[in-house]
Amino acid sequence: MLRSLLTSLALALAAAAWPAHATYPDRPVTLIVPFAPGGGADAMGRAIGLYLEKRLKMPVVVANRPGAGGQIGFTAIAKAKPDGYTIGIITAPNVVVFPLQRSTQYKLSEFALIANLVEDDGMFFVRKESPFKSMPDVVAYAKANPGKVTVGTTGEGSLPHLAMLALEQKAGIQLTAVHYAGAAPTRMGILAGDLDMAYVTAVDGAGDLRAGTVRALGVTARKRLDSIPTAPTLVEQGYDVVTGASRGLAAPAGTPEDVLKLLRSAVADASKDPAFVEIAHKQGMPLHYMDHETFAKDLLRQQQEYSVVWKERASK
Repeated sequence: MLRSLLTSLALALAAAAWPAHATYPDRPVTLIVPFAPGGGADAMGRAIGLYLEKRLKMPVVVANRPGAGGQIGFTAIAKAKPDGYTIGIITAPNVVVFPLQRSTQYKLSEFALIANLVEDDGMFFVRKESPFKSMPDVVAYAKANPGKVTVGTTGEGSLPHLAMLALEQKAGIQLTAVHYAGAAPTRMGILAGDLDMAYVTAVDGAGDLRAGTVRALGVTARKRLDSIPTAPTLVEQGYDVVTGASRGLAAPAGTPEDVLKLLRSAVADASKDPAFVEIAHKQGMPLHYMDHETFAKDLLRQQQEYSVVWKERASK
């Protein structure tokens, strides 16, 4: 289905005009995805990559650089030559949390933001065979067996890890994190029976839910999601845990302004293009466009909020 949708998108864009640019691009552009193939970030990268390819009239090559919750890919984006030929996906809160908790090889100031494109709520889910039918079931077991419940995440300090820590704090329990290189291997961990529970975004877990191989115990949104109406929020179940992920595009700081203007305009157009909106809907990607200035303010807000979370954790 994804291939046919991408083909449709390509045909729809084939006639789209784009003003000629004096020097850029004159060779393929690399788009780095900091997570393994098969997850929501990968789906977004391939969809927007195709859109940019048609607009820029030059190949856009998606390069997966997974590991360390996205840190490897973030570093590759930040340290790339700032000529517009390497751009990539950055995800929050991951990209803002890592520098708060450890020494990283990148700084937020090393990114030239293009735009945010997707904002996605998350959920905790289990295998359909799991004895846990609700989050209170998990909490009750975890209280009686501290540290026995394993939870799959996409890395130390990643959104899934932060959601797990928030659940621990709100429910007064101790869980054990098991870190993977991305959402796809995390899902495989659940399906293989290697984990008791996992946290993924609604986009990443949509296919498994449709297949009936997993069961959502709770979403971390403020209200139930239209895509999973039967899954209660954690707030409904008595745990005030509300988290979500934003996925945007960035280039290395120092990228020429005329190149950034070109890329920013293309992404803004994508967010309104019917063909792109359709593929986003089919893939379960909740579009939430923010221009680069608004995106920067949102990242700063998250940085300030999570700074408090990590200071509290460090003091324990």
